[in-house]
Amino acid sequence: MAWFSGRGLTILGVISTVVLLSSLTMSFMLEEDEISFTVDDDGIMNDVIEISSLGPRVTGSSEEVLAAEYIKNRFTEIGLSNVQIEEYQVTGAWFVDAEPDAHQILMHAQLEMGVQNGPGLPDGSAGSGRVQIEGTGDLNHIEAFTYLGYSGANHKHDNMLTFLNNGSSNDFAAAGDLTDLAIMINYDNSRSLAEIYKDAIDQNAGVVMIYQEGVEVPPFRSVTVQEDGRTVPFPEAYNGEYADSLIPYIFISQSTSEIFHDYIEQAADDPTLYASLDGFWEGNNVGTRTVKVVSGEVIGSGEGEIMVGAHHDSVYISPGAVDNAIGVAQLMEIATQVSELNLESTVRFATWGGEELGLLGSQAYIDANYDRVEQLDLYVNLDSTNLNPDIGLGTLGIETSDADLISAVKRINQKVMQNNWEEYSATVTLNEYGGNSDHRAFSQSGITTIGLYGWEYPEYHRATDTHEKVNPEGVGLATEIALEIVATQGGMHHGEAPLIQIQGLEGESSSWVFPFILALMAGLATGIGGLIVFIVKEVTAEMMAFLLAMAAGVMILVSTLDLWLGRALEFGFIPITFAFGIGVGTVYAVSHFTFREEVNMELTRERKLYKSGILTAIALAIHNFPEGLAMGVAVLESAQYGVVLMAAIALHNIPEGIAVAAPIQAGNGGRLKATMIAMATGLTEPLGALFALLVLGSILTPVMVGCSLAFVGGIMTVVAIKELIPQAMEQKRPQHMIVGALFGAAVMQLSLLLLG
Repeated sequence: MAWFSGRGLTILGVISTVVLLSSLTMSFMLEEDEISFTVDDDGIMNDVIEISSLGPRVTGSSEEVLAAEYIKNRFTEIGLSNVQIEEYQVTGAWFVDAEPDAHQILMHAQLEMGVQNGPGLPDGSAGSGRVQIEGTGDLNHIEAFTYLGYSGANHKHDNMLTFLNNGSSNDFAAAGDLTDLAIMINYDNSRSLAEIYKDAIDQNAGVVMIYQEGVEVPPFRSVTVQEDGRTVPFPEAYNGEYADSLIPYIFISQSTSEIFHDYIEQAADDPTLYASLDGFWEGNNVGTRTVKVVSGEVIGSGEGEIMVGAHHDSVYISPGAVDNAIGVAQLMEIATQVSELNLESTVRFATWGGEELGLLGSQAYIDANYDRVEQLDLYVNLDSTNLNPDIGLGTLGIETSDADLISAVKRINQKVMQNNWEEYSATVTLNEYGGNSDHRAFSQSGITTIGLYGWEYPEYHRATDTHEKVNPEGVGLATEIALEIVATQGGMHHGEAPLIQIQGLEGESSSWVFPFILALMAGLATGIGGLIVFIVKEVTAEMMAFLLAMAAGVMILVSTLDLWLGRALEFGFIPITFAFGIGVGTVYAVSHFTFREEVNMELTRERKLYKSGILTAIALAIHNFPEGLAMGVAVLESAQYGVVLMAAIALHNIPEGIAVAAPIQAGNGGRLKATMIAMATGLTEPLGALFALLVLGSILTPVMVGCSLAFVGGIMTVVAIKELIPQAMEQKRPQHMIVGALFGAAVMQLSLLLLG
């Protein structure tokens, strides 16, 4: 008993203080060593310039080949493993301009006077019988009109212009037979482009033209169909029914549509006038193309796989700096930094061709590698992530297919936004079906996805989408957020990994038996504390003050620093503090209903001690259940971490057992009863693990476990402050109480530091 008196007690106090302060300092130093990235903005911009300088990178074009080779070389420079270019055959659309001395891409309209085509006569047969009164002259391709993806390329002549409102199904039904007509539609997004195209072909239209009010520079749009959870090119949709009957499908500027409307109105008022359209569109092609997919990877130290992707192709009229050289450049910066980390997960990087024609590259890759793709834990996509608050586009869009990831992504977003991004913001939303880029192909294949994107900008899918439109000051935001996501989800947790590692227990547990046994062993450690009290013949005032304060020190430290602050930093202060507060209220409720007949009674010293022990037992029994939940989940993810967690829990369960048994025994509860109650409190630990493993299963989320532990922290804090410390003070041994609290806190903090 030398340690409980005189010089020995002083030495123990000094040692405990030194251990507590040094372990706290070490913990804070480790916490400061959290994930932090410095993005190379200049490097990103250099890659944007190099890729966009190749010009339009249409699927299967020589420009796409050059882009794929550039990306492959950059992956190799970065140091990725298994760098390769894979090729897949897809249905593509491409544009080939004619030679200067050949028939150029032409389109023009005119108002003519004369006779109409005779019934059954071929298109254009009446052209020689009419005289042009007004005409547009040749309309400039790209400036006045653009092709839509999978447009037909027939040479059309002398098609009568007709306005079909917004192209609704009722508009088509009312129009009837559209043979040889050039229909014009004010497109309002109420129907898909594919639905309009299908109706036009079904009703024998010669040409389909769409325009949108306020759109003077016509963009490119691809025409695809959603079938069986896949994005399908129009020629392959509907069982290929329309593959051989494609007609010209073009986007015209608003000013062009106004001229056409004027011709249509004049012709409607005079039966001798005809508004017609002539066009030569044979430079547009549809057929089989070779799409490129460039990939490489950083091999992780453990299990798990994450993929980061971005499409490298662009539309046929655009150099695609924002859409999507910027995403590819950011991906390469992410790959550079991930290659220097030590992540548990393997991180694969891929750039896709064919995105602009319907997610063809990513879908082809998934189809060819599904056995490997289905092993992915997460796919992260970057598309058009250029942000510029000066033009009202300072908000980054982030969408995930998994509701459980929303809070984690929001925390990452909040952390990154603190680093001089005052003018910027980000929205985090749930989109279970994926968005409008390659992550949709992965979502539709059952893979958890996160997509990062920018909002539509004036140069979208236009020739003006050059590198000058990229804001160098904004390229780092999406890059930082994506890096944080990959690092966090990939198993890089600074300051959280245990310093003591156990070899030979790599991987996860495939059975509920192993985690149940670990939880049982951790829970029974409370019985060790009970046995210590059982063996000691007499619990003196000095020992009681020391043991009660030691248990209080353990409980206060783990409750405030780990169960509340640690969880709050991880899951947010509002939900964790709320759960902590519920725990506080629970103790007062239990105390009121359990001992309500004693509220107005003068309690003896023994009765107060007994009551304190029973309340502590109830608190610890509740506390051990969510600890078991946490252990069950941990062991299923990593057997090694489960063993480490078991050791940590068992270590602090021993003084918890003492905190139960000592006051019960001192309160005349009996040594055997005190020991058995202490042991029984630990049995809820394996029950919690069993409940997590067999009942909750996949619905048990980290947030649920975090809130459960915070709830426990509230219980333990009140028990320590309301019961243990007052009882320790009543022993009138202040030195023993202070040293006991320091010793308990030191042991607990050291165990958290070493064992995680």
